Amino acid sequence: MTVLVALVCLAAASARAQGTPAERYNAAMNVGYAAKTRGDTAAARLSFEQALAADTSQAIPRIELGYLALAGGDRPRAADFLRQGVDRDPSRPEVHRQLGYVLISLKRTREAITAFEGIAKTTSGLTPVDHLALGYLYDDVGREKSALAAFKAASLADDTIVSLPAQRALRVKQGPGTSYFSEGYLAPFYQTRFKNTIATGFTRLGIESGSSWGQAAYTSLRVTRDSKSSGGLQSRVLSDNAAILAGGVRVRPARGPIWLYAEVGSARSLLSGAENSWTRDIRAGAYVILAHELQLRDGSNVRLLTDLSGDVSWYERFDKNVIGYMQLREGFRVGSLATKAVDFFARGWVGYDSRADFFNRAAEIGGGVALRPGHGFVFLAEGIAGRYIMEPPASTNRRYQDWRFTAVYGWRTLKPLHDPTTGDRK
Repeated sequence: MTVLVALVCLAAASARAQGTPAERYNAAMNVGYAAKTRGDTAAARLSFEQALAADTSQAIPRIELGYLALAGGDRPRAADFLRQGVDRDPSRPEVHRQLGYVLISLKRTREAITAFEGIAKTTSGLTPVDHLALGYLYDDVGREKSALAAFKAASLADDTIVSLPAQRALRVKQGPGTSYFSEGYLAPFYQTRFKNTIATGFTRLGIESGSSWGQAAYTSLRVTRDSKSSGGLQSRVLSDNAAILAGGVRVRPARGPIWLYAEVGSARSLLSGAENSWTRDIRAGAYVILAHELQLRDGSNVRLLTDLSGDVSWYERFDKNVIGYMQLREGFRVGSLATKAVDFFARGWVGYDSRADFFNRAAEIGGGVALRPGHGFVFLAEGIAGRYIMEPPASTNRRYQDWRFTAVYGWRTLKPLHDPTTGDRK
């Protein structure tokens, strides 16, 4: 074999020394293809490198070197050569495709998307298999609309090996259809400013449409109780210590981050010595929950975070008051919600009260850390500095500082009215 490689090298060197650059290029490529055919990858690699030296503008030697690197297990080098090849000759769909799969194996998701999207610019266009691969890639980076479009295109394939997983992905992305649901939230927290622990939570049970607006009807139970409020003649109330039973409806336009809701129910005070009668509770408004993650770079377990939440509601029981807040958290997450993660964030918060109650009109800034051990649990520690927007009573400082420690548990479950994997009922 050593003698054979030497003879090939001698022949290639002889070809390189004679003729025009085009002739040297063709001679080296012919020697390379011959070596590749008989399985002599070392000689083939050397010949393709010599062809590339003879004409650096050519795409084919780079593509061949990419395939050889891939056969040898050097995927990063294969990706480099294949990219150089499609940059010089973007008309080859099979090279775009091979580059895409190599980049997927290297977990370079965004580059893989670019490679597969390059197939659409060739004369052959995207195949159903390409659409399926793009659907998964788009889903990985949070491009929801693009993922749905790709899965839909793949679902039309004649080959069930492609169409069935695409159809399953569509059902997952589009939701299970009309379903029974249960959801809940429990968040006790401690404030150093008042040395007070407040436990608040709710649960809802209902039915939700599978349409684009996700219409839902439900029953709910809300409970709030703190450790320092008391009833009686010398009452001291720091929060709404009550249990509220209600029925409600809500919609979620275009399944976006905003919910509109209305509830009618009754509230009962949890303070000792308070009236035991139920009080009508009507409320309506809107709330927003928007969480977005952006991977710092392909293969990294660090993600940039944007977390926006807010609520603006009208409360009949609170003197027909409108109370609202908006909170923004920006930071980064180490780890994954699928396993365990730690968030580090800065936060801003602002509150509003149409009745001009000073304690609901405030602005806060600060930061904190959140530990996410999984299964819906979050533990937060936050330090904040705040200021009342309105002038408070003389006995209250306008500026304040606070440390808050919160334990959160939340859940949401769906039970479809029929099995989504079996298709629509007849």
